[in-house]
Amino acid sequence: MDKNLLFEKHFTPQQIAALWGRSGRFIRELFQDEPGVQKVDRPERMHKRGYTSIRIPEAVMIRVGLRLQNGPRRRPGCM
Repeated sequence: MDKNLLFEKHFTPQQIAALWGRSGRFIRELFQDEPGVQKVDRPERMHKRGYTSIRIPEAVMIRVGLRLQNGPRRRPGCM
């Protein structure tokens, strides 16, 4: 992971959802496997469900936002 990502502002999925006008669930799914996202897994315990907390660095948020804004890339010759 890039060391610069450690020192920049990090966002929760709920914060990005509010900024982008999307649901928190959509944002979590969008960033789930994105490189650079910090994840903290909390395993299931006897009477508590397990869950994963994620924090999204600003650079990763911008990268994904630009990718969404530009739309899917198409290979030359494909329709």
